[in-house]
Amino acid sequence: MGAERSSLVKVKKGVEYLKTTNEVHDCLFCRIVHGESEINQLWYADDLCALFVPRSPAARLHFLITPLEHIRTINELTKDHLPLLEHIREVALEQLRVHSELASSKLQPLAHPPTYKFNRGKLNNDTENTMKETTSNNDHNFIFCFHAPPYNSIDHLHLHAIYKPFVNLWSSIQYSNNKSWCKSLEHVIRDLKK
Repeated sequence: MGAERSSLVKVKKGVEYLKTTNEVHDCLFCRIVHGESEINQLWYADDLCALFVPRSPAARLHFLITPLEHIRTINELTKDHLPLLEHIREVALEQLRVHSELASSKLQPLAHPPTYKFNRGKLNNDTENTMKETTSNNDHNFIFCFHAPPYNSIDHLHLHAIYKPFVNLWSSIQYSNNKSWCKSLEHVIRDLKK
């Protein structure tokens, strides 16, 4: 069975592709965003995207916001994706704001979802309206970025929403905006609008 399967699919960056058509056969992030993973629990989901914590958070708060639609990398984005990117930005900002305000200044490294002590998911209406009307004192510590090919870890587009400080020097380098390996959300949106 294993030999038969390997003759039908190829695996590249967490995604199985059919060898004959290069179409997606199976994708780790597709399974996560559709709630089919016990390892990565969803923190937030709507009809366009889902949010979860990566296995190795790089900062005090680190979320991945992934479109439900399978888009491989930032290189596949078009102007038609601008509304999706704007929505993803709103979700990322909302979630970082509420969690950064709830987090104490001495927050321990982020634990995986079952033991994470702050609320998850869609905010209630009062909190949501407050977050939309004001900026957070922590906004200057937020980073929104994508890893650019070939530096992306998986072939399913995902935005890193990060609240600094980073856990170590390597993480600060890995998520440095507008380097060859890492593009800010604003940079990607600006390029698509050109």
